[in-house]
Order: sequence, then structure tokens, then C-alpha cells
Amino acid sequence: MGELSSFLKKKKRSFPIGLSGKTGMGYILTGGISPLSRSRGLAIDQMMEIKGFWGNGREFHLLRPTTKNDSTFEWKALCGAAIFLGVITKVRLKTQPLRQLLSWTANLSFSQLSECINQAESWPESLSFQWIYGEDIFAHAIGEIKNTDNESGLLNLLERLPFSRNRKINKFNDLNSLPNLSLGNNKSNNSNHSEVLGLLGPAWQENNTKVLKVLKDLINKRPNKSCYIASQQLGGLTQINNLDTSFIHRDAVWKPWINGAWEAYDQSKKTITLEWMKECWNDLEFICPGVHLAQIHPHLDWHEKELSSAFKDWLPKLQEIKSIYDPSNVMPPLN
Repeated sequence: MGELSSFLKKKKRSFPIGLSGKTGMGYILTGGISPLSRSRGLAIDQMMEIKGFWGNGREFHLLRPTTKNDSTFEWKALCGAAIFLGVITKVRLKTQPLRQLLSWTANLSFSQLSECINQAESWPESLSFQWIYGEDIFAHAIGEIKNTDNESGLLNLLERLPFSRNRKINKFNDLNSLPNLSLGNNKSNNSNHSEVLGLLGPAWQENNTKVLKVLKDLINKRPNKSCYIASQQLGGLTQINNLDTSFIHRDAVWKPWINGAWEAYDQSKKTITLEWMKECWNDLEFICPGVHLAQIHPHLDWHEKELSSAFKDWLPKLQEIKSIYDPSNVMPPLN
């Protein structure tokens, strides 16, 4: 995605990539949540054409439906669940004009995170809030500048956010140039293995204090310093007909994700970490009933539950489509 962003920049165009430029086609095919998703939609909403091979070896070539009557189950299935059904060889994507971005970053206290989330839930769609909570709390707000008036309005909202230290407000030319959402003292450890579970849910509103208390308790229980909980803001996606894609959680406002890590090949620590991740999921499920399958876990005992939470009532039809186009389960399982 980083290479795509760099290429498009030369053409003064952009594509809503995610928080990491290192992801590949899987970012798009599993939905693709970006700091710009609130105004531009998901990555799969930019797909205009898709080619590949079903699990049974048959070739397909589908164009984006132009009306609801043109919509097909196959198109909907591939937009968000393609990894279970076949191999994608080519996509054609819609791009947008390249605009400058406003970036606000800061370290927060626990109570400041609560206030920032509260403010962000009433922001316009051109502004989004992201945070990561581990040893410390680091937050990142990103806004797309449409014109001078819009820039002053976004700046005004960013100036209202509380912070404890290290606040920076800068302008950047593209998503690739933005600071990483990471904990400065939590650099990637190559000797660690990890799993990530992405959740989806509505605005916290009056549940804000309750959710933050749950988060604080979970962070205090984490097995090691490489484990953390983070979140990015989406929403404003309800204008896109969810009949067109397998991303059914169009009303979701927050995507928290749970990062569990352990020392490589240490089975006992792996077990402890996975148990902590399951506890996080169980404790947050009241506010995050959905799952975003940016990562899949057919090798873990929660795979069936994550499928159910990701696709809800659409899952039986997806399983029926898989039985037709991937009857031998060449691709990852949908049960």
C-alpha cells in the first residue's frame, strides 16, 4: 500500500491506505480501514473490477455493479471475504485527488484519552482519531484539508484536544508521510510471535467511562509489554449500500484491536497471551459486537466465533457460495 501511495502521489492522486504502508492486497480484500475511511469509505468501496480464480480453479472477472439490481452475491462475497473463496490476480481501483493532511499527535493520560474519544465522536467526517494503549498512551488525529476554511475548522477542533506532553500539529502531503501509530518504547521485537484481533462497534457515548475502565483493567493484566490495545475511528460509511460488500458493520464507529505477543516458541507464554486476548474480547464484546477480519485465525479455537461476529446473518450465504466455488476447501475455512 505504501508503494501504491507513492506511485499515485506522482500523479497527484491518492488511495485510502491504512495506518501501515507495509500491508499488501490483503488490506483491500478484507475491507481496508483507513484514517480517511470516514469520508472516503473503505478500500473495498474503491474496487471497480476484480479478476482471479475461485478455489475450484474456475476463472472469474467481475465489474462493480452500477445499480442495486445489478448486484450479485459473487461480487458481494469477494468484497470482504475473497480470502476464503479464491485467489485474486488483479483489481482496478478508483482513486481520489491528493490533498494535504493535518496531523495531531500527543501522549495522553487515561482521563485525557476518555475526553479525546468523547470529542472525536462529534467530529466531521474529514477528521479521525486513532490511539494505542500499552505502557503509555499515544494518540494521532488525522484530517484531510479540502480548502482554507476547512483547514481552520479542523485546526480549531484539534486545538481543543487535551494532552499530557509531546503535542505536535503538522501538515503532510500524503498518508505515507504520517508518523506511525506506535509506542515509542515498544519497538518491534523480531524474537516475538503475535496475533491480532480486530473488533468493531458503535460510538461509546454514555458508555465512555465504563469502556475506558475495562480497557485500563485489561492493560494492567497484560502478560508482557509487547501486548497492547489500540483503536481507529471509522463511521460515516452508512451511505454506502452494504448489499455491495461483505463488510456488514457499516454503522461501526470504532475499530479497537487487541495485539497479543509472546516470545517465539514459548508455548506456555503463548497460551497465557491468547487467554488474555480472549478475556479482552469477552470484556469488550458488549460495546464491540463485530469483528474485522483483517487477520484470520483458522488455527485458533476462536475462528468460528470470529466468523460469526464478522459476517452475522450473511455467513450462511457466504458458506453456500463457498460450497459452490471452493467445494474442496482449498482456501481458508468458513466454518
